[in-house]
Formats: sequence, C-alpha cells, structure tokens
Amino acid sequence: MNYWSRYSKKLALRIENPYCVGVFTDQDGLERDVHVARGASGSFSSGKVIQFYWLVDKTDGVIVDSRFQAYGPSALIGAAEVVSELVIGRNYDQAGRITSELIDRHVRDKNDLPAFPEETYSEINAVLEALDKAVETCKDIPLSQSYVAPPITARDVEVVEGGYPGFMELPLKQKLAVIEEVIAKEIRPYIELDAGGVEVINFLNDKEVIIAYQGSCTSCYSATGATLSFIQQVLRAKVHPDLDVIPNM
Repeated sequence: MNYWSRYSKKLALRIENPYCVGVFTDQDGLERDVHVARGASGSFSSGKVIQFYWLVDKTDGVIVDSRFQAYGPSALIGAAEVVSELVIGRNYDQAGRITSELIDRHVRDKNDLPAFPEETYSEINAVLEALDKAVETCKDIPLSQSYVAPPITARDVEVVEGGYPGFMELPLKQKLAVIEEVIAKEIRPYIELDAGGVEVINFLNDKEVIIAYQGSCTSCYSATGATLSFIQQVLRAKVHPDLDVIPNM
C-alpha cells in the first residue's frame, strides 16, 4: 500500500534523501580505532531487512557515526534514517532508550499529527529490534563516569505565532495543564534518553515556570545550561514568548 500521502513532509524528505545509507567495515574500525557495532532484524522472505553499522568510541561508548542498509517498505528506510540521526553523539545506553514515540515525534510536521501511519508501526519495531541488537554488541565498552549527554537543541521546534491562544487569560490550573502537555510531548521524551526527567512545580507571576529535575538531570551541569535553554525555547515557542523557566535545584 502507498502511504506517501500520509507521511509527514519531514519523514518523506528523509525517505527520498537518506543521508545515512551505507556500511562500516571492520577495516574502518581498525583505521579509526573504534568498535564497529552491527545490529540486524528481518529477512528477505518477510519483505523487510534492516542492518545498522555504528562506529563506537571504545573509551566511553559514544556512537560517533551511524549507517544502515535496508530492504523493504519506504517507512523502514525513514525509521532507520531517523534512528541514525538520533543515535549519533549519544552513548549506546542512551541509544537503547529510543522509543517508537520518539522516532515518530522527531519527524512530525505538527505536534498532534503522527509522521508515520499506524499501519507502518511494524517497520518502526523492526528498526528498534536492529537497534537493540547493535546495542548488545557494545555492552563490554565502559561508559565514561564523567559522561554528560550532548546538549539538547531546539531544532525543528515548530513556533506557534503568539503561542497558545489566550494563554494569559486562562485560570492557573489550565495554564499549568497547557505547560505540562507541551513538556510531555515536546521535551520529556528527549530528556528521558539521558535517564533524566522534568516535572512542573508551579507557575508564578504569569511568567515564571518552576520546574524540578529528576534522575540524571539532578547532577548534570547542563541542567542549568543547554537543557534549561532547550526547555525555555520550546515553552516560549509553544506557549508564550515571555515565559522564563526556573529550576528548583
């Protein structure tokens, strides 16, 4: 079945122009002194095959590059391309926490409109199976004790002109609900990749969003830097341009 009319524009672009198609060989690993991780799923008889090739730093488990080969439906190629984008610069433990929701959300055109039709979820699951197998080949590589996740960026955040309609006129309870919904959909999935979390505590003076960090975010220096900046950019883009995010440390 042809799903092109139901793909998001971002997903269709990645399917038509995949950047990460290719392979890494053992020789590539020797020349660059990195581990070559491979993970595959599917079969030609089933009509879908996917294999990842990662170059993984032996000192800290960070995936420095990702390539894939795929045979099957177009959604399989799109999901593999998205996963390759998401894993580069993250360690294998973080890569293993990538979910189907995050894959879909990464290439949505609009927050409330899925990028992948529901009928293509089996392709996403096949890609996640291959990802998990690649992760398994990295288990002997130590993760850096001082590792801090790469700064999250606010790229591809869809700016809603003027923010949420009538936000400042809403009762406090509804304002908090709007802020929580945006954090749940646009922010929390990315922070969870780093075993962290964020909770909305309060909304004060019609502009101050008080948050509390959870998990690894409580001891991460970027919690007051890049991560905080990312959260504030998203809330200003989606809710109201005058919002300030203040962490309760």
